Amino acid sequence: MIAIPTSASFDVVIIGGGPAGERAAIQAAKAHRHVALVEKAPMVGGTRVNWGTIPSKTLRESALFFYGMTRHRLHGFQTELTDDLTVGDLMWRERLVVQRELELINASLGRYRVEIFRGQARFLDPHTVAVEGKDRRRKGTLRGDVVVIATGSRPNHPADVPFDGECVFDSDTILKLPRIPKTMVVLGAGVIGIEYASIFAALGIYVTLIDTRDRLLPYLDREIVGILEKAFANLHVEVLHDDRHERIERIPGTPPRVTCTTRKGRTFSTDVLLYCVGRDGNTKDLGLETIGLVPDKYGLLKVNEDLQTDHPHIYAIGDVVGYPALASTAMEQGRRAMRHALGLPTPKASTENLPFAVYSIPEVSYVGATEEKLKEQGVDYVAGRAQYAMNPRGQIVGDTEGLLKLLFDGGTGKLLGVHIVGHSASELVHIGQAYLKMQATASEIAESLYNYPTLSDLYRHAALAAANALARRAAP
Repeated sequence: MIAIPTSASFDVVIIGGGPAGERAAIQAAKAHRHVALVEKAPMVGGTRVNWGTIPSKTLRESALFFYGMTRHRLHGFQTELTDDLTVGDLMWRERLVVQRELELINASLGRYRVEIFRGQARFLDPHTVAVEGKDRRRKGTLRGDVVVIATGSRPNHPADVPFDGECVFDSDTILKLPRIPKTMVVLGAGVIGIEYASIFAALGIYVTLIDTRDRLLPYLDREIVGILEKAFANLHVEVLHDDRHERIERIPGTPPRVTCTTRKGRTFSTDVLLYCVGRDGNTKDLGLETIGLVPDKYGLLKVNEDLQTDHPHIYAIGDVVGYPALASTAMEQGRRAMRHALGLPTPKASTENLPFAVYSIPEVSYVGATEEKLKEQGVDYVAGRAQYAMNPRGQIVGDTEGLLKLLFDGGTGKLLGVHIVGHSASELVHIGQAYLKMQATASEIAESLYNYPTLSDLYRHAALAAANALARRAAP
């Protein structure tokens, strides 16, 4: 961070140093623009590096290791969690990974001479932002020909939920658990709730997951979700649908506990409650009222297809614009916004087929159309499936429940959708993404060669099953 001048002008001023703001800054600086980045937190990186994505995936790796040891029951190995174990003890690698990521981000920003200013940005007019300290005193002002809002999101905090960092947590604080609990209630079965429920269940914690909707992850392929639900049952995760909290009360003690009563009259007494029903855009203190920008009730900003707000020179990117709210899409939005703002050539690659992953145990990932969507649209299709249980690598890694499901056009044989549940699903999906982009057919995928033994070879078997089905259709 550098000292803030009383007033300075830049080609681009970016508010927020998470994945979206970071990539926007680098894209603009690569185009030889003078760039300022304002970051409220002590470090750049945002939720992706500091509180969410990387830390939670580090805990997941520890949970996977522990679960693998207990599930496979290797002779001569014994595993148990001691009472004084903390989440921090399970995340010793997290500090190394985060530190390395921060070093790389800062080195990249420094290499392109992006000027970083620490403080709260607040709009004075459509081209000028003040940078304020914690005491709300103004440190200086920055003027930008282009301004980018990349302030991310934060966990929703209802007034009736007594967050205390001891027994009631949100997704930003759960990784600071002072101890490993015996029981946990997770309110909210979105991606974050699903991931944490499975992670803590894999550590031997009894988890109750309360879903506000009538079915789990309704936008995913239902066959895939069925396998995920079976895996959750094996992890002893109790899933309750179409319910939400009515009252949450902290029970004093050493350590304290918490009770949760739902609207359907269920009452749970538990060591820890994790509330993760929704996230709100970080727009509250930006002074948007000064420039006539009005966020929705969730604090999110409306943008057009070029990521412009109602002020054409003010862009909004990343979680602050809502769906899909992924680090990968946030980074791409940052690059695309800057290319548009600065009149740079923009790749013609389609952003229609974006890969999506849920880092639960087991992983779920997909790209393209779901079977339900194809039925809804009246598209003739053929499905090809490959079971992890029939794959040697699946047997080696101990995943016998996983599934790769490919959907093909019933007429042309071209790939329409890829759906995976199981080990390394978030990695395997990119093979399918490449096939989608090249409009590969079932026969072409089936005739490709894969290393053996690999999970990638599942593509050949799934495609072969679909190709055979298409051939039977064509036979007289």
